[in-house]
Amino acid sequence: MTTSEIAKKLGISRGTVSRVINNHPNVKEETRKRVLEALKACNYIPNEAARSLVMKRDFRIAVVVFSEPKFFWKQVECGVNSAHNELKSQGVKVEYFVTDILNPDEQLELLKDLSKRGFDAIAVAPNNPLLLVEQIDAISASNIPVVIINVDIPTANRLCYVGCNYMHSGSLACEILAKCMNYKGNVVILTLQEQVIAIEQRVTGFRHELSNYGGIHIDQVCRFNRLAEGVYDEVYSILKNNPEINGIYVSFGALEQTAQAVIDANLVNKVKVVGYDLSETIYDYMKKGAITATICHEPFNQGYFAVKILHNYLRSGKKPNSTIMYTKLEAIFATNASYYLNEHKHLELFHL
Repeated sequence: MTTSEIAKKLGISRGTVSRVINNHPNVKEETRKRVLEALKACNYIPNEAARSLVMKRDFRIAVVVFSEPKFFWKQVECGVNSAHNELKSQGVKVEYFVTDILNPDEQLELLKDLSKRGFDAIAVAPNNPLLLVEQIDAISASNIPVVIINVDIPTANRLCYVGCNYMHSGSLACEILAKCMNYKGNVVILTLQEQVIAIEQRVTGFRHELSNYGGIHIDQVCRFNRLAEGVYDEVYSILKNNPEINGIYVSFGALEQTAQAVIDANLVNKVKVVGYDLSETIYDYMKKGAITATICHEPFNQGYFAVKILHNYLRSGKKPNSTIMYTKLEAIFATNASYYLNEHKHLELFHL
């Protein structure tokens, strides 16, 4: 039924029905109740495109990420573009911004600027979460909703978080590595020098799960910068000097360097390696046996749902049912990796 038909049925004006649908306060409570009951009875679903034209209101949404790893953020961008394509007819414009991973202040300054440039909503993947808390609070206080993707900031005033549960991600990595090591041996953990909440949560989840396997021990924890400089040399040296090592957990983006060190140390299939994310290069190393498994967190959906959630809030004023939307944890091995890569290629073909 149309709003005109509902209005005629109830003996009221179409404008009154429209005010109820748009939650306008200037409606008698008894009339509002009758309209809502009629809407529910006929399963009325508003035509968002038509409402956009009537309201004559366009929306600008900004999506802010950081630069590395490029293949990961390319998939996020693909999800953003897919949502944008679906919403163009409703007057939505989405702009995508990439900031330098080695310069967190650049992201902070960009957020300050975007809030002054007429954007109606912002999605951000925090490079340095603690640096952005106050600015996100300030943006939200100015009635610009913020969705956080990839790495949550629970203390910030955000509309919701779309991304991974990193504790569970670390636990899954440990479970996979333990099984592939036959539940015995010694593990090296590769992590970051600086405090990055997501990476710390991965390592915490890994350690927690490891407590269930008495036959596996952590030999050492090695720390590197965010560009993974020195990973190859360090891992190669460890493997050459410690023959008892048979497992490596890569908690950040250093799978390629680790895999090459395993190959050069002639320990393919002897040392099990588990890490994160998927690219053509990582797949090549998996086929060679230098990477045992990798875990993905649905980067496409992180971009896609961030835009859709913001648009729904801008149109309806309704907050999501939950402030957290966890993406799936997907364990990928050499035998099924090609399916995920092909999926990414198809998404890029149709949405970029």
